[in-house]
Amino acid sequence: MSTAIITPNENALERSFIGQQRAMIKYFDDPNVSYIDVGYRIKDTENFKLEEELTVRVHVKKKLRGEEFEQFKKLYPERVIDDEHVGFPTDVPVAKYHLDYWNSFNPYLWSRPSSPIRRHDPLCGGISISNKSRWGFGTLGGIVKSRIDGSKMVLSNWHVLSGSERILPGEPIYQPGLMHGGEEADIIANFAKDAMHCNIDAAVAKLNHNRTCSAYQKYIGTVTGVKTPELGMTIIKSGVRSYVTMGRIVGINGTFKNEYYGPNRIIENVFSIKPVYEIDELSAGGDSGSWWLENDTRKAVGLHFAGSDYPEYALAISMTSVLDALQVDVILDD
Repeated sequence: MSTAIITPNENALERSFIGQQRAMIKYFDDPNVSYIDVGYRIKDTENFKLEEELTVRVHVKKKLRGEEFEQFKKLYPERVIDDEHVGFPTDVPVAKYHLDYWNSFNPYLWSRPSSPIRRHDPLCGGISISNKSRWGFGTLGGIVKSRIDGSKMVLSNWHVLSGSERILPGEPIYQPGLMHGGEEADIIANFAKDAMHCNIDAAVAKLNHNRTCSAYQKYIGTVTGVKTPELGMTIIKSGVRSYVTMGRIVGINGTFKNEYYGPNRIIENVFSIKPVYEIDELSAGGDSGSWWLENDTRKAVGLHFAGSDYPEYALAISMTSVLDALQVDVILDD
């Protein structure tokens, strides 16, 4: 992957978005399709090499080749994904995406002086968090402020702070999470609301003022603002499991579907990330809720929620969409 990536012009992007809508109508209900976006072509037969060609990308769980594909084409011609049906160059990446919440019954613990699994005061982005009802942990993304009453809140994923329709406002939130030893004295907030009704996997919990808070992102630095994700942008995050990782935005304007502890849910305003260096890890279970920041400016770009292990991809939701859906703003200094 080259160090510099060409940004498509506005005309090409507009045409790709029209093609993406055609792809959504034709392919999104296919059980083998998990995600549709606009982005760079990926050569999965050449070690997932990236090409600077703008495409409509229909991501599938399994990709057929050779004779197996020819048989499929004869039996299900309407399910074949190609340029003709989309009206724009089309790519078919293969990946199995999963939510990045850690809920194994084997505790994931380690020890180091500044570990994100420890109790933190002030609270900051990149540390362990969970609610009272779920054995596991995700990542506290950062601190925000309500546009309605000015109250301070922690922002993470819905599947980290809630994870069930049975979780009601007021549910206690622990830092560190239960798996990392959180107890009654570690309740730092109470679940307030989520954005799943807007097809956005995000939620906030109102701080109880038991601890101070900061705009700092662990191991990275202070958040300086908010920015819209762009193709080719280099971004960085701090997650509980994988610590600091760096990637590049290779797909935007995506729509994702996945089982959320039951039926499929649709998540919109998604962008996809690929490692800057192929051997690097981007995310792991427990990183859900972390914030992706533009590497050069430390502006918040997206809310991490899912990933794929092989090939290594990450998925995040546009931060501007998250903030508008929840009616909150990022606290830049405190």
